[in-house]
Amino acid sequence: MALLAIRDLGLTIGRQPILKDVSLAIEPGEVLGLVGESGSGKSLTALSVMRLLPHGSVTSGSIDFAGTEILAASEARMCALRGDDIGMVFQEPMTALNPVKTIGEQIAEGIRLHTGASRAEAAARAAQMMERVGLPVADFPLSRFPHQLSGGQRQRVVIAIACALNPRLLIADEPTTALDVTIQAQILDLLRDLVRERSMALLLITHDLGVVAGMADRIAVMRSGEILDHGPAVPLLRQRRHPYTRRLAEASAHVPTRRGAPILDRAARAEARRPLLEVRELVVQYPAARRGLFRRPPPFRAVRGVSFDIYSGQTMALVGESGCGKSTLARTILGLQRPASGTLVFDGLDIASGDGQAIAAARRELQIVFQDPYGSFNPRHRVERLVAEPLFLRPELGRAEKQERVARALEAVGLSAGDAAKYPHEFSGGQRQRLAIARALVNRPKLIIADEPVSALDVSIRAQILDLLSDLRDRFGIAYLFISHDLSVVRALCDEVLVMRQGEFVERGPVDEVFDRPSHPYTRELTAAAPDLERALAQA
Repeated sequence: MALLAIRDLGLTIGRQPILKDVSLAIEPGEVLGLVGESGSGKSLTALSVMRLLPHGSVTSGSIDFAGTEILAASEARMCALRGDDIGMVFQEPMTALNPVKTIGEQIAEGIRLHTGASRAEAAARAAQMMERVGLPVADFPLSRFPHQLSGGQRQRVVIAIACALNPRLLIADEPTTALDVTIQAQILDLLRDLVRERSMALLLITHDLGVVAGMADRIAVMRSGEILDHGPAVPLLRQRRHPYTRRLAEASAHVPTRRGAPILDRAARAEARRPLLEVRELVVQYPAARRGLFRRPPPFRAVRGVSFDIYSGQTMALVGESGCGKSTLARTILGLQRPASGTLVFDGLDIASGDGQAIAAARRELQIVFQDPYGSFNPRHRVERLVAEPLFLRPELGRAEKQERVARALEAVGLSAGDAAKYPHEFSGGQRQRLAIARALVNRPKLIIADEPVSALDVSIRAQILDLLSDLRDRFGIAYLFISHDLSVVRALCDEVLVMRQGEFVERGPVDEVFDRPSHPYTRELTAAAPDLERALAQA
């Protein structure tokens, strides 16, 4: 008997048909993987089950949850189901969390609402859930706010909220997108345990075929609002009978073609005039909170004396667990964070101790793709203005030239020039990430810091973006500092890799050498935890 049965679901928003005769069923204790490219309708299928669709939506068909017809249920009935019987992990943690409430309050809120638990009881249960998702309260007090956590840590808080009441059905929309591979493995193990222990049904929406191959009992492949392929997970991914399923599998293993030779050998570096970016013994720290009236502990060192170089045309990967200092290092290179000590020179300009004029000059040649695309956009501005922001540093360009550059940048990342008139909320999560990449590319900078630039993209669009980044590197000599938890992407795109843990580099070297023959235990842990489609199929 299916816990959730979706039959011939149709969805129209305005006059635009979105979902077309979608039929799915999930039994208690079963994991159904829903895969497909960005904008295919996966998230809107999930939101239809939750009855959280945007204004103007018209649905047809049937969604039966444990005998309740969702499409006909009252809002009071839906409020009783949401959070208690049906939990959901949303795709973007920063938009799912309330910025003015502590994480403890947000986890405890649903517990108190649905169970009538006291404030103390709810806080105790919230602490238990924090432990289960890898955020012990000794290190991450319930009194922290979302902005005080890294992207991956915020995602774990969202998972804790969704699982706090042990729902009968959990809808996980890209639940491990922002997580490093070791925490990703922990979260997937947690979801497996919940399914096994409580016979919870899990609808797992993901673009990572390696994850779904190791997690799902059945897979449904979606494109343009329709289910194109459906069946048991391992046979479906092995046989790949449908052309679109085959295309997704091939895209997940895509390696960009490189025009020039990787910059790896010392002789090539010796001939170079100087590195584009030179970092020496860099230390970045934050003041610790005062304990008591007079006692202040020593500052927290987020980055601890790291040194490295990046040359023009080189792609340097930076990998490590969430909260290890990767994003702090990126912010320091951008001049957004002052280091406590060390030197940082970009294209001959001193960023670490230089004045504001030197930092402003460096920023004309530096861009970043942020981890959370929605949080990096002003929701009141149209795409044209958002993508053109780096061009504000180029006053010599006229309006027509700026519009032309924006149009070319949008088309380069798989969007259309007409999208310039839209607002960020009109795009899916993956499409917003493409907007962020277009904004970074519009000025053709010398160095792009890419902080998880393809984490929100499906495998087919990811392959296109990797090809684009590789092509721009080879044609224009653009260098990348590529921050990622996806080791398959790092292996496909990057020349060298820096492995970071607790603010320090524990291993470095050419990508293939480090991943194939890791010398540090932490690197071995990372490579073992990374999801891999072919390995998952071989072990099935």
